[in-house]
Amino acid sequence: MDQVLKAYPNDVKFVYKNYPLPFHKQAMPAAKAAVAAGNQGKFWEMHDKIFENYRALADDSYAKFAAEIALNVDQFKKDFDSEATKAFIDKEMAQARNAAVRGTPTIFIDGKKPQGRSFDLYKQVIDEALKQKKAKAG
Repeated sequence: MDQVLKAYPNDVKFVYKNYPLPFHKQAMPAAKAAVAAGNQGKFWEMHDKIFENYRALADDSYAKFAAEIALNVDQFKKDFDSEATKAFIDKEMAQARNAAVRGTPTIFIDGKKPQGRSFDLYKQVIDEALKQKKAKAG
């Protein structure tokens, strides 16, 4: 995704949705941690911290990460446990199910799900979408 965003800084909007898979014991807590950190403007910092430490995640990891990225830890804990955070994730999961998402990561480009994962494939799909939008506009 970094390559795509660098190649198309003005044409591509990146939207991230949580879809914690039920078989991964730490997926839901990780999603809750990212959303709770996002409430303090540090979603990506928490996201990155979680992925850097994905092999060692435990229930006590998230408050530790919150402190490491300079969050208000008390507020983080409240947001982590809040119904609003769970409802937000549940809504994103419902959107994913409605879009026939089966696993992570799943990439959509202009509403289409490319069959494969490579920069060259994404570039081809994006270039075609941009070409079609220009043709409609002009």
